[in-house]
Amino acid sequence: MKKLLILTLLGLATLAYSAEQPAVFKKCIACHGPDAKKVAPGSKGGVTIAGMAKEDLLRKLKGYKAKTEDNGGAKAIMYGQMANVSDADIEALAEYISKLPK
Repeated sequence: MKKLLILTLLGLATLAYSAEQPAVFKKCIACHGPDAKKVAPGSKGGVTIAGMAKEDLLRKLKGYKAKTEDNGGAKAIMYGQMANVSDADIEALAEYISKLPK
């Protein structure tokens, strides 16, 4: 019974994350992985973005859009990815990624 409860809770948590996932997150999956735990190619320090503070994510994402943020060798990729992302989508991305488990 305990295992069934745990599996049910895990299933509900997965559904909750899936339901909240903004459509623009699909752009992130190739480099950061579906759970945002993959170290993106060329990033400094081997950092993953899952569970990062929302404020930090907002600063970085807005910086990539403005071409002022530097993540190392892959900054041009991020500049291109963020070029046409709206402020509302940036907010949704930061909210979603910050709530992903580390």
